[in-house]
Amino acid sequence: MSTDEDWDWLPRRTSTLTRVVILLGLMGVVVLIATLLIKGWVDDRLDPPGDEGPELVVNIPQGASINDIARILEDEGVVANSTVFRYYLRYKDAGDFQAGNYVLNENMSVWQAKDVLLAGPAPGPAVDAFRVVLPEGLTLAQIQRELLAQVSTFNADDLARAIAFPPVRSDYQPTNSTLEGVLFPDTYLLDGATAEDEAALVVRLVEQFDQVASDVGLDGAFDTVGVSPYEAVIVASLIEKEALNDEDRAKIARVIYNRLGLGMELQIDAAVRYAVNKPSEPLTLADLRVDNPYNVYNRTGLPPGPIAAPGRASLEAALNPEEGFWLFYVRTDDPVPGAHTFSNTFEEHEAAVAICRERNLGC
Repeated sequence: MSTDEDWDWLPRRTSTLTRVVILLGLMGVVVLIATLLIKGWVDDRLDPPGDEGPELVVNIPQGASINDIARILEDEGVVANSTVFRYYLRYKDAGDFQAGNYVLNENMSVWQAKDVLLAGPAPGPAVDAFRVVLPEGLTLAQIQRELLAQVSTFNADDLARAIAFPPVRSDYQPTNSTLEGVLFPDTYLLDGATAEDEAALVVRLVEQFDQVASDVGLDGAFDTVGVSPYEAVIVASLIEKEALNDEDRAKIARVIYNRLGLGMELQIDAAVRYAVNKPSEPLTLADLRVDNPYNVYNRTGLPPGPIAAPGRASLEAALNPEEGFWLFYVRTDDPVPGAHTFSNTFEEHEAAVAICRERNLGC
């Protein structure tokens, strides 16, 4: 039997207030550590450690945006991070820099780089610069042809080699996959030096894809839509080829995920076109029966890889499908040209297909 004295030796229950104070203290320590880590990361991007590197001449082309300039300076090694530099310029309300040649150093702080840009271009002859435009939805073969058509100094064999055996791979590429779908469609600025380096441009295209993919949250694809990041790129490529306006992208994504969830064939014409290499010609019944992993008319699941280069809007749609129970879509140009009608049932879809045929929209 215990006595009153025994109770004096037992530990007393911690009061609620004490527990709250301890919890708040621990949370404060975690927040402080996270803040210090983030601040250290940002500080290193604002003013990189180490001495400045050698001087170099950087050309800012006519019409270059703040985003273009930030990307150019990061590519040249002048600033550590284009995103941090871009936000710094906006914070300082600095912009409208003149086109021309600037003498900068590698590994500069963002404020030093800003001051050089504000001072205007250095005197001297201008470096010829031009833009290379890669629209969304091109296949790897089409991108190769576009680059050769737009950059006359590129060598076809060297470009083919750089694409087949790239010096870098996307962070989102599985082993043994090609660069299909991971060369980002965008406008790229080239000058005399970069116009003779096929491999360097391929690197820029891959790195730009990885940057945009990271920005839109591709790393979290499994948590948001239940597929791997690479599978989300495949979905985005299907959306890119099927959607004719931005309003339909997220709905097409929902149809794809609904069909995948029910184990239905996707029955997407764009994938079959990729399988039989018919970019625009009408598909035949024989095409729809072809034995090819990209023929999603006679097999379930996604095709094994992307069918084109998706842009930002399609990547965002693949990660943010609109809520709905649609299983079908077909172009009807209602309410606007290029619009699709989305249906829950086959009967509703057949009615929409009749409208598509009546309007001669390719059904």
